[in-house]
Amino acid sequence: MYQRFKNCLLKPKNIADYIKEPNKLTIIYTTILLIVYVIPFVLISLLSTSVETSLSTKISDEFINSAQINYNIENGKLVSTNEVEVPQYVESEYIVYNLYKVDVLYVFDTTGSSYQNILNVEEGTYLVFLFTENDFSILAEKVKKESTNGNVEVVSFKNTASNNNRYTYLNYTYSELGLNNILLSSNKDNNTINFKNDIATLVSSIYNKIKMKLLPLIIIFVIMLAVGSYFFSVLFITLIFKLLYRYLQVDFGIVFKTTILSSTPYIICSILCILTSISFLEIVGEFIMILYVTKAITAYKIKYDGGIPLPKYMMNFMDEKKEEEKGSGDDEL
Repeated sequence: MYQRFKNCLLKPKNIADYIKEPNKLTIIYTTILLIVYVIPFVLISLLSTSVETSLSTKISDEFINSAQINYNIENGKLVSTNEVEVPQYVESEYIVYNLYKVDVLYVFDTTGSSYQNILNVEEGTYLVFLFTENDFSILAEKVKKESTNGNVEVVSFKNTASNNNRYTYLNYTYSELGLNNILLSSNKDNNTINFKNDIATLVSSIYNKIKMKLLPLIIIFVIMLAVGSYFFSVLFITLIFKLLYRYLQVDFGIVFKTTILSSTPYIICSILCILTSISFLEIVGEFIMILYVTKAITAYKIKYDGGIPLPKYMMNFMDEKKEEEKGSGDDEL
């Protein structure tokens, strides 16, 4: 495998020697490449604090732009600053890895059962961060609008009779989260810095607590994203090659296999891109992959497939030349 890796990385013409090998060897090699490719994605996703920082900034801005929140967390309990408690919520959305939109509601309701009546949101499924008197929960709710009385009816994402007709993913007390005193009702205009610090503490505590619980899902999601991105690039290069070099008359399967073998420098460039944050390295890797595929297929045609056929326009040109030569010979006679 080392010799194969070395040739696929440095000697694109030698890739032609691996094209006719059994597909299982290519699958083993591809699996090794993908493992090497995925590891940096997983490590950075687990160790990076950029997600936590961006979430904190986004949520702080949304709370600042929302109506005044009349709730605080005091001594590990959610308390209302108004004599008459009225549930409140802040609506948000996340774009995960520029692909998936997640609608989120931050709901403050000491009872945990009356906020459905005050929701004024579009129909759909929401991830709800529910703050009740004694604990914090993450749950899924499906919102449907009923025209009978003009109110909004909330129907649970997953019916579970044992859990108040609502599906709860995670549940913690404020003490477990380390959130004993958070002033959500502080004056946002005059104490913006203090308010943002409180929101940052809130986000950090929740994020770090649920991160370990969601770790398997995070890893699976990152792996799927990385593998999908890799095969998309391989398929894209394969289609480009088939479009530009149709005259070579190479089967799609052979081009696809060659592209996978030629993706070794692309994998290396992508890893360097992740580690150095120099984004153009991935583009460089794609150009190198195109060049390697071209050289490998050319070598394959010469060695194993009877040589390189001429493009159609050159064949037409040659036919025309022959006709001209034949015509001039007839004139001499």
